[in-house]
Amino acid sequence: MHDDVIIIGGGHNGLIVGANLAKAGLRVRLFEARDIFGGACVTEDIAGAPGYRVSTGAAQIGNLKPQIIKDLNLAHFGFQLLTPEPLGVFPFPDGRYLALWSDPAQTKAEFAKFSAHDADHLDAYFTDLAAVCDLVEATIESPLLPNLESLEQNFNAAHKGHLFEPFITGSISSLMDRYFESEEAKTVLGYTATFGTNAGPKTAGTAYVMVHHMLGNVTGRRGRTVYVKGGMGGLADALVAAARSYGVQMMPTRRIAHIITSSGVATGVETEDGKRYYARAVISNADPKTTYLKLVGRAHLDAGFVDKIESVETNGVALKVNCALDRLPKFTALPNNMVPARVSICPSLDYVDEAWQAAQNRQLPANPYMTVHMQSAIDPSLAPYGKHTLTCYAQFFSYELDRRLGSWEQQASVARDTVLATVAGFAPDIHQVISSCEVVTPVDLERIFGMVGGHQFHGDLMPGNIFDQRVSSATSPIERLYLCGAGAHPGGCVWGAPAEVATRSVLADLNH
Repeated sequence: MHDDVIIIGGGHNGLIVGANLAKAGLRVRLFEARDIFGGACVTEDIAGAPGYRVSTGAAQIGNLKPQIIKDLNLAHFGFQLLTPEPLGVFPFPDGRYLALWSDPAQTKAEFAKFSAHDADHLDAYFTDLAAVCDLVEATIESPLLPNLESLEQNFNAAHKGHLFEPFITGSISSLMDRYFESEEAKTVLGYTATFGTNAGPKTAGTAYVMVHHMLGNVTGRRGRTVYVKGGMGGLADALVAAARSYGVQMMPTRRIAHIITSSGVATGVETEDGKRYYARAVISNADPKTTYLKLVGRAHLDAGFVDKIESVETNGVALKVNCALDRLPKFTALPNNMVPARVSICPSLDYVDEAWQAAQNRQLPANPYMTVHMQSAIDPSLAPYGKHTLTCYAQFFSYELDRRLGSWEQQASVARDTVLATVAGFAPDIHQVISSCEVVTPVDLERIFGMVGGHQFHGDLMPGNIFDQRVSSATSPIERLYLCGAGAHPGGCVWGAPAEVATRSVLADLNH
């Protein structure tokens, strides 16, 4: 008996679409190359340190739609959010710091330490940002694949046309200059604009990257990122349990060799061991380059479509350093009674730009910027009793290195030492508390998670690379082949929106 739907890849989007389609009554089979489901949302032991567990891919969650959590009853399957307090801390080289708190008044007081003007302008800025997010989400959720022109028309119709350029097509540096005067405020509020993106803060379009990270709203407050109990694998475990409860056939350690097509229609898949499985629809959670250029094959695609897929920027720029700790490090700028779970090392947007310029030349940055996650500070399940874990999400480390540097295998230890030396500039005892350490380079991210170029979003989230420039489930050149991953419209982040688009398209096409 054929299945109704075959899903390639058990990342969070594949699990969401699989659970939803099975819940709707379809027969669903999901293939995953690894022996663990979740894609980049997994919790794993640090190499050489059993019992010290970190989120080896995505580390935090802010975008996942609450409706997805509700519809799939994820809380019933153990999904739980953990909110650190403070939410995050930015230490600065002069010994001062800015902490973000759940209480808006307390956060405003932090900004006032650096500029009364900036504290007074926070409300206006967040009001404008909320309006922008509402318009972007409304446009994204339209049945039609949007473009920048249609988005701008929606801004104008809502009498918000004056916000389009600064928040959508402009740079984050220019946007911050419009609202704030202190470098500290600009740094803290513009920090996410280059996450996972091969662009600097002065690059046009980085303001939208920041906006994109504000979409979804898992906690009910835009832009608030929190942790999942047990690491990001806690989300995957809940999604797997939900999918199985609805009858999804889970197929781990089954790598797909190619997608079977007949007269331009996807009819099934063939695994690397030569077995064939057939279905009325095939959904790929893999990135577009892998899906179309490898699994479908160029011979089955129009040359113009191949050019579009190849033009997507997939040069990853981030790496991770994971550490087992005997105890938490002491960040000298912070009060003794503050035990943060998340510290961002980023003195200024100019500092970010310098790191990006180095990566543009395919060199390693001397001074990377990063988020230091110490989730074990609020989640003791991640380490042995009294011990801790730490993971640095650091940029800019280009997947493509200058040939004179050799391979990433040769540069991995250099990058690790650079990251830890940067941390030591703010927490001098970091080397004393580390008992074990591993580095996960962009090449490792590609190998482990199947992300071309080690790019966590399957392609930059910049204007010109989003909306109609992405492949939609409704516009695939292969009939009954759908994308549901981060590379599909409307783009990456752990928010489930591509899965929602794919779910609607498949149900409409299969008449459910």
